[in-house]
Amino acid sequence: MTTHDTDILIAGAGPVGLTLALALHQRGIAVRVLEKRDGLSTASRASTFHPPTLDALDSLGVLKPLLPGGVRIDRILWRRVDDGSAASIDLGILADDTGFPHRWHREQQDVTPALLAALPPDTVRFNAGAQALAQDDTGVEVTAADGTTHRARYAIGCDGAGGAIRALAGIAADTNDYAHRVLRLLTPLDLRDHIPGLDGLGYLYDQAGSCSLLRMPKVWRLIFRVGPDMSDEAALEEDHARARIARFLPALRDLPIEGRDVYGVKRAMALSYQAGRVLLAGDAAHLTNTRGGMNMNAGIHDAMTLAATLAAVLHGAPDALLQSWAEARLRVVRDALLPRTDARVAATPADEVARMAALTPRETLTWAREASMLDISRVGSPA
Repeated sequence: MTTHDTDILIAGAGPVGLTLALALHQRGIAVRVLEKRDGLSTASRASTFHPPTLDALDSLGVLKPLLPGGVRIDRILWRRVDDGSAASIDLGILADDTGFPHRWHREQQDVTPALLAALPPDTVRFNAGAQALAQDDTGVEVTAADGTTHRARYAIGCDGAGGAIRALAGIAADTNDYAHRVLRLLTPLDLRDHIPGLDGLGYLYDQAGSCSLLRMPKVWRLIFRVGPDMSDEAALEEDHARARIARFLPALRDLPIEGRDVYGVKRAMALSYQAGRVLLAGDAAHLTNTRGGMNMNAGIHDAMTLAATLAAVLHGAPDALLQSWAEARLRVVRDALLPRTDARVAATPADEVARMAALTPRETLTWAREASMLDISRVGSPA
């Protein structure tokens, strides 16, 4: 009989890998996580948590203590700065679909420690990124950077777009850069005091462009697109930042700026979520534009649906159930996730406010469900 060190081996201790590990552990399944870093990432990355993701974190028992440190977003605002027209949606219309009919903003780096703390000690092995992988009919063997070797029934790549597992498993991906990059400015000024109807998420438009406003626990983020003809250095210059602010918030041109950065945006989709006993979830499987804050949430949904599927297989369901999961989550990315985020990027600024204002109540509910990912979050779970 083949001996396994653990049931499930996970590469990557980000929000997706740790969510998967905890969901498996709570089902009584042995799990080990290999992380290439020497600790959890502290980089400022995803910060939007949608209703089904909040449902998931609550079901894992980690959300309640975190809620006071985040920001609840009940309404989304769209406003034209040139003619004053506006539209808004109250996410409370989702109350029949979720226990959390709102968005929640908090840095993912504040959430991953709570997931880690809920796992047994030594579940995560740091400084142990995957370096080699071999599999047979009964399991997967992974050699880590610290020289250790680990054998499991299945291995899951949650180690990001540049992680090792996808490449080691021989899974290809379609990847390309979006033409624009993003300039992010941080201000401690409470923009709710200056923009009528703003709660914690707003989109400001003129005839040709847009500015996104996101309220975080201590600052507001102002997000602008940067065209391919401008260098990062030029985008970060003070005069450029002030000009972008003045275009959409002329009265606040001199607002305090506590931080700024420029980052690129990629679009990627693995051509398969599965190669034998190796599966992918999160950034290892998909990357989207940041507009709408969907990619990390989709990764957590990958993790929750995969945990349920793995549990069923380990308790006797056929292995083909994993293939069904992999195909279902791939369809979610191809047919819903990427098209939705691409559509937000391609939206014509001059028409967006009028389009949102013209939605019927039924259309508004459909838009809110899709924007909150409630219609796709559970796709792939076993019946």
